[in-house]
Amino acid sequence: MALKKKTKKKQEALTVTRLINEILVSQLKIPLHQIVNDKTFTKYSMLKRPDLLISNVPYDLVANNEDEYIKNLVAYAEVKDNCKVDDKDWKDAYNQGMEKSKLLDIPYFIVTNCNIVYFFNSKTGKELRLNGNPIREFQDLDVLNLIVNKLKKNNEIEDIKTDADLEGNITQTVFNKKLWELANIYRQIDFKNITEKIDFTIGFIALKYFEEKEEQMNCKLKDTIYWSDLKDENRLQFFVSNLNTYIQTLEKNTEFKEFKDLMEVVRKKIEKINDEDVRYIFDVIESLKELHGCGFDLFGSVYEMFASNKEKSDFGEYFTRRHYTHVFSKILLSKEIAYNSERKFNILDPACGTGGFLTEAYKVLYNNYKVSSTLNEESIEFLRKECIYGIDVRQENVSRTKLNMFLVGDGHTHILKDNTLELSIKKDEKTGIEFIHGKQEEYTVKKFDYILTNPPYGNGNIEADTNSISTIRLEIAFIVKIIKMLKDGGEACIIIPDGFFENPSFAKFRKEVMEMVNIKSIVSLPKFAFAPYTKEKTYALFIEKRPASLTKIQSEPIWMYIIDNDGFANSDKRFPTKLKNSNGSWKHDEISSWVSTEDGESKLGILEERWRTFDDIKNPTVFVNEKGEEVSLTKGGFINMTDIKEENHYNLLPEFHLRKVMPDYITFDEFDEELNSILDSLNNLIKGDN
Repeated sequence: MALKKKTKKKQEALTVTRLINEILVSQLKIPLHQIVNDKTFTKYSMLKRPDLLISNVPYDLVANNEDEYIKNLVAYAEVKDNCKVDDKDWKDAYNQGMEKSKLLDIPYFIVTNCNIVYFFNSKTGKELRLNGNPIREFQDLDVLNLIVNKLKKNNEIEDIKTDADLEGNITQTVFNKKLWELANIYRQIDFKNITEKIDFTIGFIALKYFEEKEEQMNCKLKDTIYWSDLKDENRLQFFVSNLNTYIQTLEKNTEFKEFKDLMEVVRKKIEKINDEDVRYIFDVIESLKELHGCGFDLFGSVYEMFASNKEKSDFGEYFTRRHYTHVFSKILLSKEIAYNSERKFNILDPACGTGGFLTEAYKVLYNNYKVSSTLNEESIEFLRKECIYGIDVRQENVSRTKLNMFLVGDGHTHILKDNTLELSIKKDEKTGIEFIHGKQEEYTVKKFDYILTNPPYGNGNIEADTNSISTIRLEIAFIVKIIKMLKDGGEACIIIPDGFFENPSFAKFRKEVMEMVNIKSIVSLPKFAFAPYTKEKTYALFIEKRPASLTKIQSEPIWMYIIDNDGFANSDKRFPTKLKNSNGSWKHDEISSWVSTEDGESKLGILEERWRTFDDIKNPTVFVNEKGEEVSLTKGGFINMTDIKEENHYNLLPEFHLRKVMPDYITFDEFDEELNSILDSLNNLIKGDN
C-alpha cells in the first residue's frame, strides 16, 4: 500500500472579504460596485449596519445615491463567519435579519457563516426554497431578482418556482462552486494528469448518486454500507475503510458494471491521499443537493473547471459548451411539447463525445412533459429506455456519456461504441422499412426523427458517400451520413465549419444537399465559440429531410442569423461577459435567458425570441459591441432561394447574404500557386540570412 502524505491542514474559513471577492464577484459575476459591506444607511436602517447588501445599481459614494441603491436592493445578508447553524450567534443574525429587512423594505434576508447559506421570508420568518429545494448557496443576480419580485407580488410564499432554463442555471452555479472548493484541496494532491483528476472527481461524485439510483429502483440491500452511512462516521480510519467497502460493493454490482473503471480510479487514488483530504472531498460532495436529474453536462462542467487551455485544445473534438447544446436542443425539439404514446420518436447524436447534446435533449423533453402535465411513469420510461441514442468511436467517451446520462436522469441504454461513418443502412424485404445496422456492436434501429451533433472536422480516412465530390473531410462525410440516417420528415441540427457553406469546391455538394433536404435555418456562431477547443468558424445548420422522390430544390426561403455575442469574450480567453442593461437583459449575450428587473419574470434569450420571425435586412439593428462602440449591422432575415444560385456557387454563408461581404474566391490550383510563391520567398530570405 502506498504511503500517504503526512500533511495536516486546517480548512480556512471564508472571511467576508473572500466571500465577496471569490464567491459573489469571481463566481457569480456580481459587479463589485453593486455590493456594499458593513455600511450604515441611517435613513433606512437607523444606526444598525446591514452586513452585506447587493443592488441592481452601483453604489456611488461621491454622488451619495443611497435612495437609488436601496430602492433597487435585491439581497441583504447578515454574516457571522465563526458561528454554526442555530447557535447563539446564528440566532442573533436571524433576529437582526428579521428587523433590518423590514427597515430596508426587502421581502427576504440571508443568514450565512460564509460556508452555508439560509434564505428567509421577511414576513413569515420561514426558510425559503427554490423549486422545492432549500437554498444553501448565494445566487446570481438573475435569481436574486426573481426572488425579490416573486415575494413582492406575494410576500407569504416560501417556495420560489422558476422555469426550466433558470433551474438548470441555478443547479450548475451551485455545482461550479463545489468544484471551486474541490480545486482548493486538489492543490495538495498529486494527480498523474488531467484525465485522472477529472475521472476521480466524476467517479467520487457518482458514488453519492449510485445510492440515490438504488433507492429509486427500490433495490437497496440490507446490511450493506452505503454513502449515507458514511456521513456520521467521525473516526477517519473507519470512514476511509467503509468508503472503500462501499466502492468495492459497487464494483461487484452488475447494475453499475459500466462504471467499474471510474470506481477503480477513485479506490486506487484514495489509498494515496491523506485521510483528512478524503473526508473533506466527501463533505464537499455530500453538501451538494440531489444531482440525479441535474440536467447539464456534468463531465463538461468538471472539464471546464480543471483543464488548462492546451488540454482543452487537445480535447476539442469531444466538447460543446452547454449554452449552445441547450438552446439548439430546445429549438430542434420545440414541437415535442407533450408526450404522445401514439407518436413516439427517437433522437441521435452520432458523434456524442461526452454527451452534452444528449443530456440537454433529455432535460428539454423532461421539462416539456412536466409543463404539459404528461410526465408520468410511461413517459419517463420512454425517455429512459426508448428515446435517446448516442454513438461514439471511443470507448472512454461512451462511458462518460453513459455516466452523464445516468446523472441527468438515466437514458443511457442506447449509448453505443461504433464508427457512425461505417454504419450500414438495410431495408427489410417484407416491410420496406430501412434500418441502421451497427458493426462493432450488434444492434439494429430504425432511422431517426431527430439528430443533433457537433461532429469532428478535418481530414479522416473514409470517403464521403456522395457522387458530387470526392473528399475525406469528416464534416462532409457526416452530413451525408446524417441525411441518410434521418427518416423522411426528420430534422437535424448540425454544427459544422464554414467550408461547407462557402467553399466553391463544395458547390456541387451544396446543391446535392439542397436536393435532399429543406434547409430551415443557418445560424452563424462567433469565431471563438468553441475556443480554445477549436478556432474554426462554425455554423448551426437546421435541416428537414424530404422524401427521395422530391429532388427539386426548396422554394421557401432560408432563415439566417448571425450571433455576434454569446456571453463570452470573442477571444481565446473566453471569459464570461456579464454586463447587463438596466432591465436585466444581457448586453453581450444573444443566447442565454435572463430575469427582468422590472417584473421578475424569466425571459427567453434573443436567439429564441427572434427564431424564424426576425428580419432586419431592410432596417439593420443598432447595438453596442464588446468594445463599447455603437454599430449598425444586419442580424438576420429570410433569404430567397433565387439569391442562392450557381453564379455564387450556391453560397449559404449568412455573412455573404446578410452583410454583403463578397469573398475573393480562388481555386485550389491558385491556392497552391500562391502558397508555393510564399514558400519560395521564405526560402530566399533564409538563404539571404545565411
